[in-house]
Amino acid sequence: MATVVLTVVGTAIGGPIGGFVGGLIGQRVDQAIFGGTSSRTIEGGRMKDLTVQTSSYGEPIVRVYGTLRLPGNVIWSSGLKEVRNEKTESSGGKGRRQNVTTVEYSYRASFAVALSGRAISDVGRVWADGKLLRDAAGKIAVGGEMRVYRGEGFQKSDPMIEALEGQNNVNGFTNLSYVVFEDLALGEYANRIPNLTFEVIGDTGGDTGGEILLSTIVSDICQLSDVAVFDVGDLNQMVGGYLVAGPMKSRAAIEELARVYQFDVVEQENGLLFRKLGRLSEAAILADDLVQSAQGARPSDKVIITRQQDMELPREIGLSYIDPSRDYQTGYQRARRLNVASDIVRQSGLPLVLSSSQAKTASEIQLDLAWYGRETINFALPHKYDDLLPGDIVTMASGSETQDYLLQETEIGPEGVQCQAVKFSNLRLDRSALADSGPVPAQQVEELAESLFFHLDMPAITGENVTSPVFFWAAAAGAGKWPGAGLFISRDNDQTYSQLDYTNADAISGIVENILPDGPVAYWDYGNELLVRLDNPDHGLPSAALEAVLDGANIAWVGGEIIQFQQATFELGGFYRLTGLLRGRRGTERYISQHSISETFILLNRATVNTAVMYHSDIGLIHHFKVVTAGADVEDAPSVSRAYGAAVLKPFSPVHGKGQRDGAGTLALTWIRRSRVGGDWMDNADVPLGENFERYDIEILNGGAVVRTLTSDVSEVIYPASSQIEDFGATQAILDIRIFQISDNIGRGWPLILSV
Repeated sequence: MATVVLTVVGTAIGGPIGGFVGGLIGQRVDQAIFGGTSSRTIEGGRMKDLTVQTSSYGEPIVRVYGTLRLPGNVIWSSGLKEVRNEKTESSGGKGRRQNVTTVEYSYRASFAVALSGRAISDVGRVWADGKLLRDAAGKIAVGGEMRVYRGEGFQKSDPMIEALEGQNNVNGFTNLSYVVFEDLALGEYANRIPNLTFEVIGDTGGDTGGEILLSTIVSDICQLSDVAVFDVGDLNQMVGGYLVAGPMKSRAAIEELARVYQFDVVEQENGLLFRKLGRLSEAAILADDLVQSAQGARPSDKVIITRQQDMELPREIGLSYIDPSRDYQTGYQRARRLNVASDIVRQSGLPLVLSSSQAKTASEIQLDLAWYGRETINFALPHKYDDLLPGDIVTMASGSETQDYLLQETEIGPEGVQCQAVKFSNLRLDRSALADSGPVPAQQVEELAESLFFHLDMPAITGENVTSPVFFWAAAAGAGKWPGAGLFISRDNDQTYSQLDYTNADAISGIVENILPDGPVAYWDYGNELLVRLDNPDHGLPSAALEAVLDGANIAWVGGEIIQFQQATFELGGFYRLTGLLRGRRGTERYISQHSISETFILLNRATVNTAVMYHSDIGLIHHFKVVTAGADVEDAPSVSRAYGAAVLKPFSPVHGKGQRDGAGTLALTWIRRSRVGGDWMDNADVPLGENFERYDIEILNGGAVVRTLTSDVSEVIYPASSQIEDFGATQAILDIRIFQISDNIGRGWPLILSV
């Protein structure tokens, strides 16, 4: 007796998962390879869970055909790498200021994820917690690097894993395709390794768009099962993607494919024959060719007909599948028959990549074949039909009508050939349904914005007593995603970098579109204006009342000068007009007459201006700096060189310098010191000294050259007539003089320059 060992006609098929045992021939093939036909699980199919990232010892290794999305299994990890970010800033009001240090931690991870036990062509997109981490072009949304190992027979081990574990302790995971992530930034994923899914491109070569021939999949399954002889030449359909999830009976795997691609399997001689159902009839059987069936209830019965009742047939067949139009998420399509007595709903899930229309078409064909193939017949033929085999299609003539049947079993006996067949028609396969996958939000990897670096070597704008070398800095974001930025310094001429500080606040910056003229220092400048075009059009500049400005509002850095403004008016040209200015704030009056076109504008506020701590040994040196967008690599960021002058420690220049000569020409110089600490005159008390001691250097100049340096520990000094004669040959009516207050931290401050 010969039997069709797998068919989709007249029944819904499915099967348990297990191993595919092969290498047997003859009638034992049916039992040994496919596990027998006496029991079928109709509703047994279930979609594999492709959404959970696992790291489990002994986890089955899947095999990928075509292109699909899967999670993989973590096979190696270095653990989390912790980066400590410390930031110190001042808080509190005048007289109650304190330094507050905030420590935050960021994390990175390096790990490897196994994908397929079959060689792949490449990896396309990658999703992390459902969000696109890597696009088709290989661009990654956060910091880190991803490398793909395709699963060749002699692939080398990953150099990073080798470096961490030792060269003799790792291998290249031969015949296993996997990816390695190096220093993946985890801030976007709650500082943990996210659930990752990968678009695995299993095949290209002679296939199109990452698809694979059905015959290739079936051949691979047979070879893995030690089936030596098989014919898959008729299976020329293209498969978008298919997944064999670990140990699985080959019958179950092939049935999943046959359910959609409509083929059957026939035991033939020493092997298996795979054929599409849509084939021509092998023989036309006339009524006179029928012989008396031994199974007939009456001598006149030559054809025994068995017909399933409506209640035994499905009212609805549903199919879960992998939809590429939904980023390889699960889709569901169904076919239904109305006005039938049955209430059976058959649902199955396939790890198969299909379009929504393909899935809809497959569901409708399955349902149609189930109802059309409800009729099974038994009949006998004479020996001239001995060549008929299970799987052949025969045409039965009854009067003027004909009907095709697909042979399921044939048994040759003394009286002829006993046959069992199911009602069949090629027209039932000729169907094309249309379906919609539904709307899916498009995802793309947003470019990380470049961070612009503003180095602000300036006095403290708050008047607090700074005794350590620091400088102020800000970062502005370019176009794209900007989660913050870190400041890095190189003290070895751009060779290696260490982190100084970080910020998650985007500075309000812009370009000055006019040349700011000279203006007053001691009173409001209502005659000049500043035209500023902001770098980020989403930012804005507010106006403030006079009292608020005097209390510290609306303070900005422009070409070295610190200014304040009252009115900020947005003009139709897309820029701000700033008026009501206070000039040369915090000892920066020396820059008032040095402005040029296209200067940088930075709004100075506590949220966006940051403090970077330096060493005393850094003062006077040029260092390289990088501001790196969070998630980007330090190596990729551009470097800039800046000299560090420790302006925050320099005493302000003295003011109100005066000179008075006696009759002999002796010059008495007086001045008033200023303080970089505080500075408000409260209750007629002197401003704080701001230094450990009071001391001044007074330089006497001759044509720009220093001819004598005087010192004083009070804000006055005497330049005797005798000294003038030594320096110039005679007493001088007019002298050019520079007066410096001295800091115990940094030495001379900014000079008062005067002629007296």
